Amino acid sequence: MTQAPRKNLLSTERRGKKWMVTAGVILALISSIIFICATSPWMLYLARAVEWIALGAFMGTSNALLLHHTSQQYIKRSLAYSSMATLLGFSLGPAICGVIVQYSSFSPETFPYVVLLVLLLFALGLLFSLPPTNEKRNKQTPIRIRLGIPSKSRRLFVFFVCTAVFVMLALNGVVISLIPTFVHTILNLNNLAWSGLLLLIFLGGGAIAQQIAWPSHTNSRIQVGIILLLIGAWFMITAGFTSSMFLFIVGMILLAIGNGWTFQASMQLAGSLGETFERPTIISTYYLAGYTGMAIPTIGVGSLSTIVGLLPALIIFGTIVTLIGAGIIAVPKISERKKVSSM
Repeated sequence: MTQAPRKNLLSTERRGKKWMVTAGVILALISSIIFICATSPWMLYLARAVEWIALGAFMGTSNALLLHHTSQQYIKRSLAYSSMATLLGFSLGPAICGVIVQYSSFSPETFPYVVLLVLLLFALGLLFSLPPTNEKRNKQTPIRIRLGIPSKSRRLFVFFVCTAVFVMLALNGVVISLIPTFVHTILNLNNLAWSGLLLLIFLGGGAIAQQIAWPSHTNSRIQVGIILLLIGAWFMITAGFTSSMFLFIVGMILLAIGNGWTFQASMQLAGSLGETFERPTIISTYYLAGYTGMAIPTIGVGSLSTIVGLLPALIIFGTIVTLIGAGIIAVPKISERKKVSSM
């Protein structure tokens, strides 16, 4: 990110980080209400659109708000807890929904959003209980969407941190969309609760894997995590070809560990780059890269599968992601060589 006047960095400078996070939660509440009241397809699309706006407003700024209330020596630990909570949230959602849809006789299509509504109201109450951030606010600053790349670590951030979270969520998005199919073809089950349980193991396992201390170096943790993600993805693809339960389970375990290490370490690295006032835009850019990785490849694989079939589409996807992953592993080494040669 080029050095710009601080007042132009982000719309949080207009009202503050706490206000932006609160706005995200309120938009999520509105989205849940629309889902509950939906009676036609356009309302579902509207609810989903509002939900993604809420997520965009919340995710990056919430981490910046967390860092605002965190002492300098505890920043790495706080970001580790944040990444763990994110994976746990993503895993508990489908697990709870799967059980409700499969076993609840009380409006199973809307009841999950009622549960979400209650949780969001609880989160809103916790937000109001936070002390004020005492930020300098400029109400004349126009509201705008601004992203940021740290000027001193541009190469590392773009080609290593952002690309790592892109690959991680690209694999997650495709695997998550395929798990119901795998449950049916490999496990021979039609119970939706099993799909939710596998997602709980898949993403929740990533949160648990973050407690493993090795490898301790941030860059190495990301690199090993990417390797595990790629190997796990190929195990899953092969399981789809062979309908092998063993390959399916091993692939899920490798992907879970790779998720935990890659997300935790890349989040910590993103939070350590740039100046303090740059972090909201840096983390927002980090999440944009991640959710782009979840959206575009999933749509691409789905579209390609209609032309060449699902498994060939997965092979093409796996090959492309493997090549990107090899580049991620090489970036820090290239940077280190350049530093040595310039000395």
